Amino acid sequence: MTGGRNSGWPDQGQPQDQYGPQQGQYGQQYGQQGQYQQQPDAHTQQPDPYSQQSGGYSQQSGPYPQQGYGYPQAAVPQQPGPQQDWQQQYPPYSGRRAAAGSAVRRPQQPDAEPEFHEPDYTVLEPEPEPEPAYVLPEVPVSAWSMDNSRSAWISRGVLLLILMVQAGLSYRVGGSAFPDEAEFLMSGGRVSGLVADGGLAGARMLSLAWALGATALLFGATRMLFNPRAALAAAAMYSVLESTAFTGRYASMHSLSLFLLAAALWLLAKTRQTHPAAVLLAAPFAALAPFAAYSAALYLPTLTVLAVLTAYRFRGAGAFARGALFAVATGAMLFAGVRLNGTPTGWNAHSGESALSLLGQSGQWGGIVLLVAVIGAVGYTRRARMGEMPWAEGDAPGSVRRAALGVTLCATALLAPLYQAYLGNGSSLHIHVGFGLLFAVPMAGLGVSRLMGAHFRYPQIGIMIYVAALVVGMAQTQSLYRPTDSARMIGAMRQVVDGKGSYLSDDPEISAYYLRSATEPGQWHRASRGAELASAVLKGSYDAIVLRSERTPEAFRGSKHYRVLAVLPPADKDSGQAPYRIWVKR
Repeated sequence: MTGGRNSGWPDQGQPQDQYGPQQGQYGQQYGQQGQYQQQPDAHTQQPDPYSQQSGGYSQQSGPYPQQGYGYPQAAVPQQPGPQQDWQQQYPPYSGRRAAAGSAVRRPQQPDAEPEFHEPDYTVLEPEPEPEPAYVLPEVPVSAWSMDNSRSAWISRGVLLLILMVQAGLSYRVGGSAFPDEAEFLMSGGRVSGLVADGGLAGARMLSLAWALGATALLFGATRMLFNPRAALAAAAMYSVLESTAFTGRYASMHSLSLFLLAAALWLLAKTRQTHPAAVLLAAPFAALAPFAAYSAALYLPTLTVLAVLTAYRFRGAGAFARGALFAVATGAMLFAGVRLNGTPTGWNAHSGESALSLLGQSGQWGGIVLLVAVIGAVGYTRRARMGEMPWAEGDAPGSVRRAALGVTLCATALLAPLYQAYLGNGSSLHIHVGFGLLFAVPMAGLGVSRLMGAHFRYPQIGIMIYVAALVVGMAQTQSLYRPTDSARMIGAMRQVVDGKGSYLSDDPEISAYYLRSATEPGQWHRASRGAELASAVLKGSYDAIVLRSERTPEAFRGSKHYRVLAVLPPADKDSGQAPYRIWVKR
């Protein structure tokens, strides 16, 4: 503050400090001796109200009491002697300094310690906040890409519904035994002998259990490779395939071989982040699969490639050591199995069927799944994630690895059709197609997920794809590869067979299985057509002949050795099956 006309203070320059070091209460602003300059007010010509001559702020005329600074008397302890003299000599300047809760600095004597006023106050501790009644859980970045407990149970519930649909489609393939089923149950092998103890119904139940287990393992492998949403879509697509439904109802080792391949795939995905030696857990399952069904040998190279691709993101170059270890272990077990059990038969049997016809049938059974798998592979190659949460960060596989994985899974679906088209042999092609689709379906599930879009933007697309696959699967299980209706034929033949005769039939395996209590398998022979059949009828070589034919063969017209016993049309007239015709010796 500077002096002026209306200030009432002499113009002595700017103060360095309000109190100044060791110069009294007002420092150098009011002189070196700490006293007020006795000059009259320039404006009013009145004496300085703060001078000693005017009395300052006395008890009689001053606006403030002598207790000082506006505090009560008890707030500032009184010091006798020089301290009282100082208070009289330097009255307080203003009450602004004495704000509540501030300390008052006393002037220091030459040999005295400075004293401070410490007001009495109480510090209140903050009250603890009450415990909330409910705490919201931490929200994941994306519920479908992270496995929390709730999403896991929801996925399991949906998977259970998918398995129920698969079991229902398998039960649609009912009826009597297929010829191959009867041959399997009559073969007398180690595994088939144990299965045959449960009869045809028991063997079919076991096949269904293996098929359902393969679907569940496929779901688990796809979930670890991609996410739960793609896994559910993959399981749903695979469960309605004609080959899946047929394998689940077919009493043979195909379902066991499929289960072993699915278990190997699941273990490869499960051990992708662990030590490379953990891949040895998958080797026994892969090595045993070809001995259950020879077609599984086509997919062992695919498993070896997947052993590398699934671990490359986490192990780097060590993934190649993992693949080599898997290949060596599987090859050693296969070699040991061949030496002990021999080479599986039927894997290289040539025939004369049209290659284009076989490829067309393969497209009919698995074309929808392969198309969606290609869409998923293209989308996965272009973008690792859909971007449901754009701010989500994390490591993602590179585009080269994504492309290699998509090509491997999609190309595997073509192995069985191309190989059997090369052989010209369509035997069990409808089953073998399902082996390749087991590897292509994970990419198809990802394709369905990508088509529906982020946050289920287009769920109708996924529903349409599933409904189309379901309708096709239901139609194929109803009309394709249904067993012949042999119940009435077996009832008629039971009256004419015994343990000594010789019999000719179009389905000797079925007759031998159902009539095993009355005959031996060696008594039944497979019928042929043309000159061989005519020669057998002319000679009367068999005691009874059973053929499936729309018309009576020319060899039986005017025959002297045989007479017609019965003509038995199928119970379902729309099945398209030819009636059974039975001839016995006269």
